[in-house]
Amino acid sequence: MPQNPDSEATSSRATAPKFVLLDRDGVINRRIPDGYVTSWQSFKFLPGVFEALRLLRENEYETLVISNQAAVGMKLMTSRELGFLTRQFEREVENNGGHIRGVFYCTHRKDDDCKCRKPRPGLFLEARRQHHFHFAETFLVGDSDSDGLAATLVGCPFIRILEKDDLSAKARSNPPVATVRSLLEAVHFILAANTAKNRELATQA
Repeated sequence: MPQNPDSEATSSRATAPKFVLLDRDGVINRRIPDGYVTSWQSFKFLPGVFEALRLLRENEYETLVISNQAAVGMKLMTSRELGFLTRQFEREVENNGGHIRGVFYCTHRKDDDCKCRKPRPGLFLEARRQHHFHFAETFLVGDSDSDGLAATLVGCPFIRILEKDDLSAKARSNPPVATVRSLLEAVHFILAANTAKNRELATQA
C-alpha cells in the first residue's frame, strides 16, 4: 500500500522543533553554470545568506541541507574533499550566527538510477527519519525544477529562488507557494507565514 509521508503520529507535533530544508547550490552558494563546485576556493556564499541563516536560528528553526552533488560520482572530486568543503561552509555559517543541523547529499550520477537523487525522495525520507519533522509543515527552499518536483512528491511547501523575473518558471508544474530573489527573502516569507499561523491558532484557542 502507498505510504503517506506524514503518516506518523501527531501527538508530539506541538512540541516538535521547526525545520527548514534548503538546497545548496543556487540557494546558499553561487551555482557554477554547467559546472560543479569542487573546492572551497570555488564556494562563494550568496548575498544575504548569513543573515538568513542567523534569522532562522534566532527564531528556533533547524536548518537541513539536501543537495545533489554528482561531482563525486563523476570523479571530479572525492567524498573526502566534499566533506572538507562542507565542514568549511558550516563553520563559516556558525561564525556568522547561523547553524546547519544536518547535510544530506546524493553523490550519484544521474544515470546511476539511485533512490536518493532529487527529485526522488530518498534524501528527504532519510532526513525525516533522523530528525522527525513533518513534511507538510516544513518549507523547502530551492532554485530548480527538481526541487519543486521533490517538494510535491513528499508534500513540502516549496519556495523557489529566481535570480531574475522568469514568468515561465512560475507557470510550470509543481508551482511554488512563493517565488523570491534570495534565501533572505525566503526566510522572511517563512517567518511571516509562521506568525500568521500562530495568530490564527491564538484566535481559535
